[in-house]
Amino acid sequence: MSTRPPIVPAVVTGAVLLILAVIAVLAADAAGAGNVVLRNAGAIAGAGAPIAALVADLAGAIALGGALLAGWLLRVPADRSRAMLVVAVAVGVTTVARGLALLFSYAIATGQPVGSERFGSDLAVYLATDLGVWLLTALLVSAAATAVAVTGTSRGLARVVTVMMVAVMFCAAMTGHASGDSNHEVATSTMMVHLLAVGIWLGGLAVLQLLPATSRDDAAVVRGYSHLALIAWIALGLSGVWALGVRMNGLGDLVTSPYVQIAAAKAALLLALGAMGVLQRRQIATGLARTAPGEGLPPVAVYRRLALMELALLGLAVSLAAAMSSSPPPAEAAAPPPGPAAVLSGYALPPAPDLAAVLTQWRPDPFGMALACVLLLAWWRPTAPARERAASIRLVAGASVLVLLTSGPLNVYSKVLISAHVLQHVLLLALAGTLIGSAVTVLAALRVLVRRRTWLAALLAAAPVALLAGAYAGPLLRLALDSHVAHLGLQMLALGGGVLAVLLVRAVLGDAPDPNAQRGRRDSRAIRAVAVAGAPVLLLLVAGIVLSTTDTLLAASWFGATGRDWRMDALADQHRGGAAVIVLSVVGLLLAAATLLRGTEPVRSRTPEKTRG
Repeated sequence: MSTRPPIVPAVVTGAVLLILAVIAVLAADAAGAGNVVLRNAGAIAGAGAPIAALVADLAGAIALGGALLAGWLLRVPADRSRAMLVVAVAVGVTTVARGLALLFSYAIATGQPVGSERFGSDLAVYLATDLGVWLLTALLVSAAATAVAVTGTSRGLARVVTVMMVAVMFCAAMTGHASGDSNHEVATSTMMVHLLAVGIWLGGLAVLQLLPATSRDDAAVVRGYSHLALIAWIALGLSGVWALGVRMNGLGDLVTSPYVQIAAAKAALLLALGAMGVLQRRQIATGLARTAPGEGLPPVAVYRRLALMELALLGLAVSLAAAMSSSPPPAEAAAPPPGPAAVLSGYALPPAPDLAAVLTQWRPDPFGMALACVLLLAWWRPTAPARERAASIRLVAGASVLVLLTSGPLNVYSKVLISAHVLQHVLLLALAGTLIGSAVTVLAALRVLVRRRTWLAALLAAAPVALLAGAYAGPLLRLALDSHVAHLGLQMLALGGGVLAVLLVRAVLGDAPDPNAQRGRRDSRAIRAVAVAGAPVLLLLVAGIVLSTTDTLLAASWFGATGRDWRMDALADQHRGGAAVIVLSVVGLLLAAATLLRGTEPVRSRTPEKTRG
């Protein structure tokens, strides 16, 4: 049986990349035709920008998908070593491509052809802009990921590289176009979901094809990847439609705008990829190791051919996306609504917060929704262990509260009322975080860390609350109101703080009390658990007292300048927010006291019933 020489796949791959590069350049030229925003920076930058974006996106996707496979799905050390070798090469290519992309972006933004006399003279100024900062950050994180990826092939190292590549995708999402300030948050969040989904899908599939046949066709690995690919396909469809919606002026752009027409072509590719996914899952269901009856190809052969076709279509979709990233969307940067609140936040001032108005004020947040979906999908993944019904109910409730707090009325009013801003973070910590933390499994490493170290557990539980209070007292609060990234960071700090606090309490208390344990031992364990739970609650109580009594308005240049014709006294509103925090803290302390009393009460002994013989 003859085998193809290694030169053949290399030539075929090179030819495919060349075709994709040509498509990216032509599509970018068509998408930016006649757009006065783009400046003529010469042929090198004009052709180099979409090619560099294409290479960076493809290599970044392979690095992310390969690291994900090595960190979670691959079980054979030799397979993980091969996958991490591919990841290391892909991350290195990503770093080089992102460096070139930064230079081409600078050339286009300043209208300076590459190699001209003035090229690079004001590069420092460009790097200080928002776009320059994110491009440079993505380059630095990618370089750091390259250094990490070449140091080993362990599962833990693969997971570290996965996290770092997620950070690179996050930075890339922040450079995406937005159609006006009011849609910037939606545009960047949907772009991040989009990039992560492409990376998991395309990268995972590409690395699978580079593994030995025994691993590439392993049923457990393929099923695990297939589940991720289905999730990625759904995420791509939803985020793509949502992102395009904020970049369009109207349905007429489907006829008049090449940018939107390229997006429509991507949508058609996504539908074709979905059809291939259905066929692939059918081959998996029949069993890849069995030969189909009749004269048809065996299921494994069909699966491999579908995978190669899927990779080709995914590469075409990425080339079109690279063209779109190098061109501005058709939506004009519309002037914000009139009024100081719109100037500050990009959103119109909401109505006075009475019951009827509050129930109708919703601003969907893609990031919060995506995070809730990830929690639920990870909870009910195919390889997940059996779940208790009560734990599943708590997790669903926590995910629902997360979406409500990040997309509901508090998300709208938090832009103009400091009381709503404070209440959103406190409820993320005390309600959503508590519910999620009470459902997920306590890591064994966390139990070992805090064993007989109640002081350490209390310190760790109180740390997120202390950091949140420090952010409010310092300049970070004003930055979070102005920057979507800092805004998301504070929300995740609050949510993660609640999850961590509950996990620490469970680690100290134990998942279930032992009725056979001695009374003193049970009392000691309950007291230590309440001490851990009380540390963050006491900090919240102190913060509430400070908020309700201070005469200093936090972020006065924002909350004091929104031009509200209702609740015009911003300091009084801050005092109301502090009072709400005090009430929530007192309720938390009462619950902790009740837990202490329940944990120290005598356990009534019961005589076990004897089984009749």
